[in-house]
Amino acid sequence: MGEEEVKLNLDADVQNQFSSSNVRAGILKLRVMINVGGLMLPAEFTVTTNTNRTRGVHMSRLVEAVNLNSTGRHLEDSLKLIAQEVEKTQSGAEVACSLEYPFRDIFVKVRVGLMNSKYMYMVTVPGITACPCSKEVAGIGHMQRAWLTIGVCGSKYMDLEETALKMLDCFSATTTEFMKRPDEGLKVLDSQGNPKFVEDVVRDAAKRFPEAFFIRARSEESIHMHDAVAYLFPKKRVRALSEASQWLLRSYDV
Repeated sequence: MGEEEVKLNLDADVQNQFSSSNVRAGILKLRVMINVGGLMLPAEFTVTTNTNRTRGVHMSRLVEAVNLNSTGRHLEDSLKLIAQEVEKTQSGAEVACSLEYPFRDIFVKVRVGLMNSKYMYMVTVPGITACPCSKEVAGIGHMQRAWLTIGVCGSKYMDLEETALKMLDCFSATTTEFMKRPDEGLKVLDSQGNPKFVEDVVRDAAKRFPEAFFIRARSEESIHMHDAVAYLFPKKRVRALSEASQWLLRSYDV
């Protein structure tokens, strides 16, 4: 515009224009560094709120809330502080965070959300399954990398390392990154001595996590072009499942 002065309408507030219908909106995949148990880890945040009869939410305030509150002592503390900051100006805040937590020589995939004062956890760990069927038929069970996911809802903070240990015990054997030939041989024997279907992995997880509202195991098949999968939705957690399923749909990038 040459030397003409650009005039900005700083009084404009389009978000607060009236709307007859409410929707939920916010930010997705906001990447920040966050303090988890003394470790600074990269994480992705989803923060949503209600429009409350207005045209839109103030998304810059959601980003600001995350940036101001991502260094709490616990991850859950940060989620709570972010929600409180959002609630100062926009009601109905829900916050979720995805990250990978290093434990031993694996990375635990963690999704934590805060909804209606409850924490929703989705935790996934890798392991090894050895097929009981081929073990019975041929004496050797074909092996595959497998994944176990559990969903837990509650008001208490989760101990990620304790949870990961219990989940790893559900597989035929655990994965190990660095091994020499003797170690590899022992790992194979270890898995062959404890053959499991994905169905068995899910059943074992149900015993160790009676509070879970969702359990899923998947094996990346080594002799087939498909994968094997098993699910469980414990009946006594149906109410939590209803809430959690809503949270999962809102917090995941589908």
